[in-house]
Amino acid sequence: MPTPRVELREADQPTLYRMPREVAAGLVAARIADVWPTFVADEYRVSGVRKVGVVRIAGHDVWIRPKTPVRRLFAMLGYARAGSAIWEDEDFGFAADEDLVPALAHAFERQASRALAGGALRGYVTRDDALPLVRGRWRIGDQLTRRGGQPLPVEVSFDDYVEDIAENQLVLTAATRLLRLPGVPSDVVGRLRRVVRVLDGVTVVPVGAPVPVVRSDRRNARYSAVLPLASLVLSGASIEQRAGSLVGAGFLINMWSVFEDFVTAALREAFRPFGGELVAQYASTLDVEGTVKIAPDLVWLVDGEVRACIDVKYKVEKHGQYPNADLYQMAAYCRRFGLAEGWLMYAAGDRLGDSLRVVAGPTIHRMAVDTGQQVSGLSQRMAELGRVVASPSDAFVQLMLLDL
Repeated sequence: MPTPRVELREADQPTLYRMPREVAAGLVAARIADVWPTFVADEYRVSGVRKVGVVRIAGHDVWIRPKTPVRRLFAMLGYARAGSAIWEDEDFGFAADEDLVPALAHAFERQASRALAGGALRGYVTRDDALPLVRGRWRIGDQLTRRGGQPLPVEVSFDDYVEDIAENQLVLTAATRLLRLPGVPSDVVGRLRRVVRVLDGVTVVPVGAPVPVVRSDRRNARYSAVLPLASLVLSGASIEQRAGSLVGAGFLINMWSVFEDFVTAALREAFRPFGGELVAQYASTLDVEGTVKIAPDLVWLVDGEVRACIDVKYKVEKHGQYPNADLYQMAAYCRRFGLAEGWLMYAAGDRLGDSLRVVAGPTIHRMAVDTGQQVSGLSQRMAELGRVVASPSDAFVQLMLLDL
């Protein structure tokens, strides 16, 4: 018997959905959405849905579809992790599919199969062991403390050339996590099991344990496309069953984090020709005493001085009106850093390219970015924005020309 399914869609504005009371309670408990009951049985008003993916709640598979096309979403994720488009459109399959998890499983399996086509990668791992003969380095201190002066077994450290290395641990653990998720297509399940068989003998990273950090180099170059996908599967957005909870296995992505990470990576590249450094979540204080903490999303530092401030907002504008709280915040940032201009970047809304001059204060420019377009076009727009911000003269005219 198939698992009951509830479908939601990423949205800021309240939308009416029908679902069991236990599912509504689980959405609130997992902080996936804001939910209010109506006067109709099993009908709820749902808003603030900014996580997408699938999660099992009270025996129901809850699917949350993104506003951004799935392929564009993965392209932004890849750019944020690697600084380039590391995954091609054909990697994802499901051309007409709007669901995240089937696309993720398909892409991961495809890249894992490519990486393992020539067999699992091997590498040197330092091991400590007690052996009947000396191999590698003899740990004399451990021999005395652990063996009481007995000659055998010998406490040694040695380098072993094995498959149980961080790269394979990441791939295997991601494959086993995907096999537990609802919504993975049956044909992909079979291919994921083949990946698991190829990596037989590799250690699975336990749930909650630190995920190994792997740096890309020539040795693991053939894993370069699958490792970011594995890290995505194992990221903090992955949900595991909690005892006594209605919420079970699932995989959810915070859309605000995807957008902010992409913008940060793209703008960091855009500002590179102008020197200085683009810093994310720049920590400072608003008041002289240092009690009011502030942390703008992005600031451009040149010789230790803040030259520009950009705040990234993943939200929908209401009828083209200014969100007053965002303006207050940016005006405070500009005043704190002595800036004549500030920049607000939105992931959605009407076509924006206007500015507001604060009385006796800065000019605040507002822009919207269409996340539905090709990532190559988005990164090009970010490069143009970098030139505008770095050369602020007549910024409003230049901003209108960007047509973001």
